[in-house]
Amino acid sequence: MRYFLFILIVTLANRGFAQKQTPTEYIDKFKDLAIIEMHRSGVPASITLAQGVLESNSGNSRLAKYANNHFGIKCKGDWTGNVIYADDDAPDECFRAYESVLESFRDHSNFLRTNWRYQTLFELDRTDYKNWCDGLRKAGYATNPNYGSILVNLIERYELHKFDLEPMPGGGLPALEMGESINGIPVRTAKPGETVSSIAADNYVKDRHIRKWNDLPEGAEINAGDIVYLKPKRRRGSEEVHTVTEGETMYQISQRYGIKLKQLYKKNRMEYGTEPKPGEVLAMQKKRDAEDAVELKKEEPVWEEPAEPKFVNPHSQKTQSVDTTKAGAIKIEKIEVPEYHEVAKGDNIYRIAERYHILEEDLMKWNNDLNPVTMKIGQKVYLSPEAGKRANKMVEAPKPTPKAETPKSDEEIENIKKEIVVDGPVYHHVVKGDTLYNICKRYNVTEEQLKKWNKLDTIVVKLGDKLQVSE
Repeated sequence: MRYFLFILIVTLANRGFAQKQTPTEYIDKFKDLAIIEMHRSGVPASITLAQGVLESNSGNSRLAKYANNHFGIKCKGDWTGNVIYADDDAPDECFRAYESVLESFRDHSNFLRTNWRYQTLFELDRTDYKNWCDGLRKAGYATNPNYGSILVNLIERYELHKFDLEPMPGGGLPALEMGESINGIPVRTAKPGETVSSIAADNYVKDRHIRKWNDLPEGAEINAGDIVYLKPKRRRGSEEVHTVTEGETMYQISQRYGIKLKQLYKKNRMEYGTEPKPGEVLAMQKKRDAEDAVELKKEEPVWEEPAEPKFVNPHSQKTQSVDTTKAGAIKIEKIEVPEYHEVAKGDNIYRIAERYHILEEDLMKWNNDLNPVTMKIGQKVYLSPEAGKRANKMVEAPKPTPKAETPKSDEEIENIKKEIVVDGPVYHHVVKGDTLYNICKRYNVTEEQLKKWNKLDTIVVKLGDKLQVSE
């Protein structure tokens, strides 16, 4: 979305004076989204909201503001989306960056559902928030040993457990974080149950207008969370260029930047229906040079006006066919586990746990003489309580792990938040297609601020450079 200069100046001038969002305001703003995710994924709304309040400091952390990352999820696994860099357990760590808060909440739910460490939690009743909190601590969601008790405190303090009994909200998704326009065009977020016809009727236009303005063929429908344009998209996008990510389509890009799909193809001299290869930089305002051909993902068109195409909007709440009224069963991967593991060169307790899908805390309980710091090559690590008992490696009555005292005061909670929240300076690593203008616009900063934070007289954007983009 292109802002006028005076709006940008006012925004920057007021940033330092804006009041921080309170936990109560954060909960009120995102409770419906947490409930929707609970019905879709099975993650209790109380857990999602408590983690959001804690991990993002109620949406006030730099990671939340600059990357829409409300849960501190790092760039691990098969993540191919946008990224941002910040100091955490180690300097300059990579964190996932999202186009919207909606995407962050959805990825958080999917992260828990698909990671073996959290799969047993989905066997619990969704109202059993205490065991959910302890399970997250035990699985290593955060390194703070008090993490589980902190979440319990937040849930009880703000009565978040009441949301675990709520039905699917009738009001649908919260409003877009970016406002109600993209590229200067009014938009709305589709709510559960809404259709092309209902949105057209609400805005006193015909169905064909909504379809034409959103590049939707006859028969294609919208999903809850989709961005719907209420007037025609423009011939030019809101940004100069866009770098294509894995799985991204031309339709998604046209919806994201408010540019007509046919114009996006024309500006990049591409055959209508073809898709670009990930990493290609697309022009969205000026027509690319004839000799600068876009490398295609496939030689043949992958979309040729099907009767009922399935579109996925980058801001969509449903990126695949999902029953949002009930979370599906977790598919637990079967791992063959021997009686014991013999420590080899390069092993540590984390790698052993990952290999056999056993939590570190259980390994320590089953092997009473196991010290992660002094493990030796050839040492046997028993992988079940039965194996540990048979080898007499486990005391008859193991001492229970002492539970950390639940913090009670506001001051205690705030001190713990400072340790957990990723809230230091954030960094941008320059990639192909970046310009000084785009970097300043993405992080809502000025060239003078970049010079000050990076101690530079002039800013020259070069591939691979690392720039500090916040205080």
